[in-house]
Amino acid sequence: MTARTPLHTGRIILLILGIFALFLAVGYFAGCSSDKEKAKETEEESGLPADYGEKALLDTTTTVAEKPAEKPAQKPATTEQKPAQKPVVKEEPKAVAPPKPQVVKTTILPANTALHIALLNQVSTGESKIGDKVRAIIKGPAEQGESLPIPEGSMLEGVVADLNDGKAEDAKAYIKLKFTSLILPGEGPIPMEGYIVTKDGSGVIHPGEQGTSIARDAGIGAVAGGVIGGVTGGKTKDAVKGAAVGAVAGGVLGAVLHKDQVTLKEGREFDVTLVSPAVKETTK
Repeated sequence: MTARTPLHTGRIILLILGIFALFLAVGYFAGCSSDKEKAKETEEESGLPADYGEKALLDTTTTVAEKPAEKPAQKPATTEQKPAQKPVVKEEPKAVAPPKPQVVKTTILPANTALHIALLNQVSTGESKIGDKVRAIIKGPAEQGESLPIPEGSMLEGVVADLNDGKAEDAKAYIKLKFTSLILPGEGPIPMEGYIVTKDGSGVIHPGEQGTSIARDAGIGAVAGGVIGGVTGGKTKDAVKGAAVGAVAGGVLGAVLHKDQVTLKEGREFDVTLVSPAVKETTK
């Protein structure tokens, strides 16, 4: 064998040391690379840069984190239920009543007014019935020289208020007319009440007795029955004679008389007295 020289041995040692140094260098660089990768991963996970993390590791100052302000403790929700409120009923506005119309009353004819009329339809104890309509035209006031505050053509309307046909034993025929309305031309009926003038003031007409002939005495405004009664003494058999005398004295137009009935023909003229006024009502 060839003897090794010290120089050769030193080279081998240097070669071994170089290889060892090389391994150390490779290991160091591999560790650094691994640390950088770990730091990068930590940065990505924490969202902080790597150098910040290193600084944080080096910073020994302790920082006390501020405690969040404590919220006031909330009271536990109670399970008590409030009493159910009654539904509020809305009151509907009260309707305002319209003002009442004002009624104006006007007296057209006062009570006790005497009218001279002529019948427009015939009535009799033999044909008429209680409730049958009667109409008469107003010819003027009962007394000459007086005036009426109504237009020409005014009328009276009424009914047969009572009658007896005289057919029953011991019965006497009679008829009574009642006028209930005054009618002015072109207007409606105006309430009133009036009756034909008779001697006894009853308005009842009997054959052969007072008031039998109720035609008006045109000259003196008297009831023809009174004239007949004065001439004949009220006897039935002299009724025609009394009517004739009355006609001569005052222009009397009498009712047509029969033994058992009273017939008041159309056109017969009479006096009528109002026992209640004719009052006209108008609204404003």
